[in-house]
Amino acid sequence: MSTSLNIQYPIDGSRDALWMATATDAPRTTSLTGDAECDVAIVGAGFTGLNAAIELASQGVSVCVLEAKNLGFGASGRSGGQVNLGLNLLPSELIAKFGDTVGNRLVDTVLSAPDHVFGMIDRHQLRCDPVRNGWIQAAANRDHEALHNRMTVEYARHGYDFEALDHAELYRRTGSSRYQSGLLCPTAGSIQPLSYTRELARVALSLGASVYTDSAINGIDQQADGWLLRTSNNGLMKSQRVLICTNGYTGPLVNNLSKKVVPVRSILIASEPLPPHLQAVILPQQVTLVDKRRLILYMRYDRDGRLCIGDHGPMRDAFNLSDFDAVKKRALEVFPQLANTRWDYHWGGRVAMTQSRIPFLHRIAPGLTAAMGYNGRGVGMGSLMGKVAANTIMSRDDYASGFPVTSPRNFMLHRFHGAGVNLSIKWFALLDHLDAMQRQG
Repeated sequence: MSTSLNIQYPIDGSRDALWMATATDAPRTTSLTGDAECDVAIVGAGFTGLNAAIELASQGVSVCVLEAKNLGFGASGRSGGQVNLGLNLLPSELIAKFGDTVGNRLVDTVLSAPDHVFGMIDRHQLRCDPVRNGWIQAAANRDHEALHNRMTVEYARHGYDFEALDHAELYRRTGSSRYQSGLLCPTAGSIQPLSYTRELARVALSLGASVYTDSAINGIDQQADGWLLRTSNNGLMKSQRVLICTNGYTGPLVNNLSKKVVPVRSILIASEPLPPHLQAVILPQQVTLVDKRRLILYMRYDRDGRLCIGDHGPMRDAFNLSDFDAVKKRALEVFPQLANTRWDYHWGGRVAMTQSRIPFLHRIAPGLTAAMGYNGRGVGMGSLMGKVAANTIMSRDDYASGFPVTSPRNFMLHRFHGAGVNLSIKWFALLDHLDAMQRQG
């Protein structure tokens, strides 16, 4: 298979992304080099930070967003762009963990994530190539099929109807015969994530928020009347409250916060624009697709008919072209029709995982809050969490927004997380292989 000449060696997980080539223009921003003051300072200009800024600015709150790099440098400009339900957990699991009242409210929050994203797009006319034709989760074995049946029953009790797909219907919807059955989530879809991020910044600016890029924070100090943030380029930001939204790019700025998430790398490839005869067979209704294995594969089209496919990647931020061989092989196992397809784009970035598999809204100190940890569901849940966090920090009510404030646990031996993730990936790959062998047998 050939690759296009835009590939860099080593591959830059941000610059070489398909989204960089097709995104809407970014609004004009500057770095913070002097002194500034606001009611709420937000660290991180991704899905969460910018949604929070819009919510706060809409309420007349003075808000400033500080981004270490450029808009969309992190996962918000590198993700697969799938807009799914907020969590990959069953309602019964959430209710068991949080109790009936909080658990049921959290289920409603999870279900509302796609509505929030597409509602923002409609309300603010965001130019980000939205497609809302549903999301299919494919079952590779009978255990996955049983889980799908349980999901259907449990979510129906909360007023949400999944559509069960048998093998024949799944093949018609996806063009793949690899899976036994599937489940369609009708409210889900996809966006161009970098365009979405840039457009959110545009809206935040239009509402009066300040957005500073190339303004890495190297100090946060509590004062008698709030907080003082120092940037690497000698900027000073004084604020009453601080919201940290750095997700998989969280560093040691705040004591122990980085130990509450483990950054896992996700890599993606994008094909040449597929010819009409392939688009008519592979995901013909422009749904998004993910398989229900331990090491998931996720797929969607972009606006030009390029098929974008994502997988797990190596535990580093700079990639080599050979790092993408495995995802290309897995893509051909699902869609043999792609045998002669050229792969034009290769990129990747960090996904933040938590011990509980649940994002957290965590009050670190009075006036200092963190919102992050989306476990691969960052477009929908990360966006909604911005609104949730904004309303929570202004109301000071831990249960005001439908998402509880919690104290997430640290990962034990966090300094060795890279080795641990690599071992886990190898173990999960073996289990997935054994499942496939059993299915064939």
